[in-house]
Amino acid sequence: MTASLPATLLQLWSLTGRSPSHSAADWNHFFDPIGLILLAPAAKNNYWCTPLNSFTFAATGGDGVHYGLVNTGSGFTDFSPVVMTVPMCDTPNLIVGANLKEFLSLGCRFGYFALEQLIYNRERTIRELATGQFDPEQEEKERRLLKSITEAFNLKPWANPAARLEELAVAFTATLQLPEASESAA
Repeated sequence: MTASLPATLLQLWSLTGRSPSHSAADWNHFFDPIGLILLAPAAKNNYWCTPLNSFTFAATGGDGVHYGLVNTGSGFTDFSPVVMTVPMCDTPNLIVGANLKEFLSLGCRFGYFALEQLIYNRERTIRELATGQFDPEQEEKERRLLKSITEAFNLKPWANPAARLEELAVAFTATLQLPEASESAA
C-alpha cells in the first residue's frame, strides 16, 4: 500500500526514519510531542463520525482526535483535502487543509494538538494561529520537530486562518461522506 500513498505523506514518514510499511509502524510516535502520531495504512482509527471517504493518516493521541485525507473522487492523492475529526463533540469534522502540505502549514508553529481547539474555542485559536509565532510554552524538542517539518516542506504559517478555514469549509465540507446515524450507534 505504501506505493499508493501520496508522495507528501511518504515524505513526512521519511522524516521519522521509518516506512509506513514497516511491521512496527502501526503508530509512529516520532512526531508525538507535537500531536502528529503517524498511522500506518493498515491501522484502524475510525470513530462514529469519521468520514467514510477519508483515510486516517495521523492522530493527536488525545480523545480520538485524528486527521484524514479525503477522497473527493480521485482517490487519496497529494491533492486530497485534510479533515480533522474530533469525536468528543457534536460537530466533529473540520476541513483543515486543501492538501497535506497546507494542513502541515496550519500547525507548523503551534503543533497539531492545538488544532482541536478550532472546534471548541475557534476565535481564540484562530488569533493564536494568526500570529505565525511558535507557541511560547513549547519545549525545544517540539520546536525542533516543527522546524524539521517546516524546512522539509518549505512551509509558511497561514496568513489569514479565519478566511482560509471558511474557504475550505465552502469548498470541501459537502464532499464528506458521513456515517448514517444507525451506523454510528453500532
